[in-house]
Amino acid sequence: MREKHLEYIDMVKGIGIALVVIGHSTYVSEPVLTWLTSFHMPLFFVVSGILFAYKKSEAEPFGAYVRKRFCGMILPYFWFSLIYLAVDCYYLYAHPEVIDRAFIRSAVLQAVSFYGISVLWFLPAVFAGELCLYGLIRKCPLALRYLLFGVFFFLPALGMQLIQTYLDMEAGTFYTWLGNFLMAVLRVFPAVIFLMLGYVTYFWLERLRLQASSEVLAGIGCLLLNGAVAFANGRVDMHFLVFHNELYYYLGAYSGAMGLILLCRHIRPIWLLGFFGKHSLIVMLTHLDCQVMSLAIRFAAGMNRFIPRAKDLMFRVNLYGALLIGELCMILLVAKVGFFLIGRKHPLTLQGPSVWLSVYHKWKGRKFHRMK
Repeated sequence: MREKHLEYIDMVKGIGIALVVIGHSTYVSEPVLTWLTSFHMPLFFVVSGILFAYKKSEAEPFGAYVRKRFCGMILPYFWFSLIYLAVDCYYLYAHPEVIDRAFIRSAVLQAVSFYGISVLWFLPAVFAGELCLYGLIRKCPLALRYLLFGVFFFLPALGMQLIQTYLDMEAGTFYTWLGNFLMAVLRVFPAVIFLMLGYVTYFWLERLRLQASSEVLAGIGCLLLNGAVAFANGRVDMHFLVFHNELYYYLGAYSGAMGLILLCRHIRPIWLLGFFGKHSLIVMLTHLDCQVMSLAIRFAAGMNRFIPRAKDLMFRVNLYGALLIGELCMILLVAKVGFFLIGRKHPLTLQGPSVWLSVYHKWKGRKFHRMK
């Protein structure tokens, strides 16, 4: 298995996690939110599929692969479920007008059913999806993969229809847990589709080896296609399995992901984007329910009292500036002190701008070589 790092993937994840944070800020217009939700979460599944292919993960022993992904996905799921519940319990005690016991009960059921509290839904979906991808690559002939691909395409919508028709999730604790669990299972099917698309994309990019200008133009075309499909299909959400037209959903999501991937393969490496991309899991887990977003909003609202003009613009500048600083602090804290929370045995090594300067020089050298 190769250990060389794909720097452009960090850039893609950096842009992706920035779009996720912006979408969760709620201070974006409905058209922008419609565009963001069309691909910002599928992007991470496609990237995971690319990395699966690049690292030749299917060649690893099954037991070793499961242990590695369990530590990287499910351990953070459990740890941050406890953290989120602790925060909710604090609010129940300090601000009972905001959170009641029914909210805590619902959060516990979401955690134990692998439905996931808030953003945590992503981790079980990736874990189960990658195990399915491992099995499909190792055990399934090509024809069967295509058949299952088509079945997975329609299962989430059919499953949601059955749940909404035959399961009353308000009937009691067991039925609520069961409904949450079944929704968590249904998320695995689109996850596998996007992971498989990413897996195939890696080999497609390696074999075609297009000129840089061709890939950039293709990337721009993919983003334009994504925008057109996104507005035709309306606002979607993989978290709640809201797809509307399935063909539009998968086409829009994959074209948006491919647009960013193709462009990031040929743009100048930016340290800050790469840094956040490398630690996108920490940002994903901390920006919302660890109160970073809430504190940033309070800070921006407080600063607005001293700004007589352009309050709306300055609010956003202060909000995203505070989020940037807050997440840098969170990355430092988790990487150096809470590394066990993300399944690591040792503190993480954080790369400074000097390391990415050498990455830039390598990128510049490759670009010059291609031009020659």
